[in-house]
Amino acid sequence: MNPYKKTGILLSSLKVVFVLAGILFLLPGCTSEDEPKRNTVSRTVLVYMLSDNDLGYPHQYDSKNIDDMMQVAAAGELNGGNLIVYRDGYDSNPQLLQITQDKRGNAEKRIIREYPNRNSASTEVMRSIIAETIELFPAKEYGLILWSHSTGWVPGNSSLALSPARREGPPTRSFGKDDTYYMELDELADAIPDRQFRFILSDACFMGSIECAYQLRNKTDYYMASAAEVMGAGMPYALTIPALFEYQLDLKKVGEAIYTHYNALSGAYRTATIGLLDCHKLETLAEAVESILYNHRGDAMPTLSNVQHFDRRTPYICFDLRDFFSQITTDEELVSLDQALSQTVLYQAATPAILGDVSVYTHCGLTCYVLGTGDATLDRYYRTLDWYERVYSTTD
Repeated sequence: MNPYKKTGILLSSLKVVFVLAGILFLLPGCTSEDEPKRNTVSRTVLVYMLSDNDLGYPHQYDSKNIDDMMQVAAAGELNGGNLIVYRDGYDSNPQLLQITQDKRGNAEKRIIREYPNRNSASTEVMRSIIAETIELFPAKEYGLILWSHSTGWVPGNSSLALSPARREGPPTRSFGKDDTYYMELDELADAIPDRQFRFILSDACFMGSIECAYQLRNKTDYYMASAAEVMGAGMPYALTIPALFEYQLDLKKVGEAIYTHYNALSGAYRTATIGLLDCHKLETLAEAVESILYNHRGDAMPTLSNVQHFDRRTPYICFDLRDFFSQITTDEELVSLDQALSQTVLYQAATPAILGDVSVYTHCGLTCYVLGTGDATLDRYYRTLDWYERVYSTTD
């Protein structure tokens, strides 16, 4: 047999292999039309939107807020960042959306993933969506917006849960209502990875309590939330989203945008309370509060009617933290508490009233519950929270 013939066959075979390899190399991956290119950007913001409730239908605040986000994208104000919305609404299966600008400069709402109908107010689902967002949209830093009804730290099975049935007036957001399902505060904390987010912004009622902030302290650098009810229309997203995507992030500008927008309205709609916290300083605040509680253990309860509250129905459970402790502290203790608050609360603002019902004469940026003033279910759950373990452990 001619040895050169075998060599020729081998060379021909190698040529075929190389050609095929080249063709395979040039072919695109098996991705959907809307599959994102995984380029690392400066910031990815995930809006976790649970609107399978009255915020979705009949009021359609979810659609209105997304329209505002589209307006921001059309104006080119995302600065190359990723604006991602996980929406579990009333009119479709849950979807992972990207709000972006197409090549023609128009706003585009891309469906990245669609999921079967499920309870999105669960630790497992939220954890999976966060992980998926990080995988699909890598960034130097991440932000999270919590969008839904909320009872703050109050458990859903308590008779004091601040449900819509206890409200009157304009629709409000009171986190985690998906149809009939709620996510409790400890479940929310379990769903969020530690130190994953540069900021967490709660667009939901009553999340501006020390109990909520302390439970989420290891999840984010900065936390922004409301001490009181949040209007159904939520944040003015056309104003806040551009600030969240500025190259130099300034969260005070976000708080100012929310406050300025609502303070310019009239009547019950002139309603907003904002607190921006440095989560790294929460331990300093906890030390100050623990010392006060220890030094005054056994003291008579101050008259709570003299303390600023932010909820509209009795018994009140959202008291201004500084105003409450100022009723029991010495002058020296109050100075220490004020120093801790000044380090922890980076920005705070409040309109003169809440829904026209509650006058606001003081607001430190955080609320607290007064243990023993609610029902047994409330107190029992309160004792499972990190804040209780941290500041009450030496007083029991």
